[in-house]
Amino acid sequence: MDTRLSKAAQVYELLRDAIISLRLAPDAPILEREISMQLGVSRTPFREALLQLATESLVRIAPSDGTFVNRIILSEVLQGQLVRDTIEMRLTRLAARNFSESFEKDFELALFRQSSAAKRQDVDEFFTLDNEFHRLICKCAGFPEAWQTIHGATGQLDRCRRLAFSLEAHYSAVYDEHAAMYERLRASDEAGVAEIFQVQLDSTFPSIDILLRERPDVVVAEGKADFDVARIR
Repeated sequence: MDTRLSKAAQVYELLRDAIISLRLAPDAPILEREISMQLGVSRTPFREALLQLATESLVRIAPSDGTFVNRIILSEVLQGQLVRDTIEMRLTRLAARNFSESFEKDFELALFRQSSAAKRQDVDEFFTLDNEFHRLICKCAGFPEAWQTIHGATGQLDRCRRLAFSLEAHYSAVYDEHAAMYERLRASDEAGVAEIFQVQLDSTFPSIDILLRERPDVVVAEGKADFDVARIR
């Protein structure tokens, strides 16, 4: 666990990652006593983490029955997409405007690590590094803490992205998009980096169709007819 974080934040990140990666499957119970003992934390930070996860619709708490992992809820995916389409898009443009040479090593290391994970086809590491790349963009934009706002609003979207990625395995496409975004950032090309990022954002919608076809058991699909990019543009 990351000791720089509070106990509750550490538990939250561990559980969130397990839910996103499906190590904790939809509808699976969260065994509070067992997991808290494994992590070596008391029930107070564990319950704080669960409350945060419930706020993000990643778990559902039934007082008489326990806590369970939620399924992927398409309406929540759309809300996360809206956050990325607005806040993160704006930050991406600002990163191009504010880019300085001091960020070059960070971006180049991030791309090197992504390339390495892609060659090994390590989906968990690659997905983590994907998010780290976008966190770095927030830092470059001058608003590093904005990432937490995005992170907290996109849990259901991340589940969709992560699961679809494991089914599609488009490592090269994502890496190439990130490399191209970096070049546009270095050139202070706001329109150019926004155009590439928009391609990434729009890839969510075909991913939904893949999930509904390949893993309907993990998706709550009511409102599918309304799940359209036009609703947030």
